[in-house]
Amino acid sequence: MDLRHTCILFFLGANVFSQNIGLPGEPRPNEGLQLESFGYPIFFGGEQHSSFHLKYPITNTIRAELNTFYDTYILSDRIRTDIQLKKYLDDNWYLFSGIESEFSFNKYPGLESRKQAPPRIGVISGLGYEVNENFTMEAQSNFQINNAPIGAYGEHLIPMPQVYTLKGKIKF
Repeated sequence: MDLRHTCILFFLGANVFSQNIGLPGEPRPNEGLQLESFGYPIFFGGEQHSSFHLKYPITNTIRAELNTFYDTYILSDRIRTDIQLKKYLDDNWYLFSGIESEFSFNKYPGLESRKQAPPRIGVISGLGYEVNENFTMEAQSNFQINNAPIGAYGEHLIPMPQVYTLKGKIKF
């Protein structure tokens, strides 16, 4: 899939978000700007994993989000950021679409086997379901639009340009 087709798909997805399909149900309350963050260390190898999510409701059924994940590993640091729009179909179901970038930074630039890789850029879209305010499930597709060697979630063994994921998020 070339860049032109990817851009067309992205803008078609954005067009879907601008439509009101009229499903029954109460509209979501306009909650205002929200910030969530989470982080934890892994003491064995000096790793740290953290994230933050900035959410802003545009209307009662459309929300813009900025999500960033920061991971430190023994040889590198990784930052994955996405900007997306969510269109709520009712109180629980939503569609989302956006763009994602992932950067890898070597901690030891002198290692010849770990040369600095260019960032990975991809278009994301999918369907989500909020079971309750503490548990969310999503089915997501991620299409890479550049030729970066970084694989999905920073793994070189997970090939791109297409990855499909199922994920759940538990808040506690």
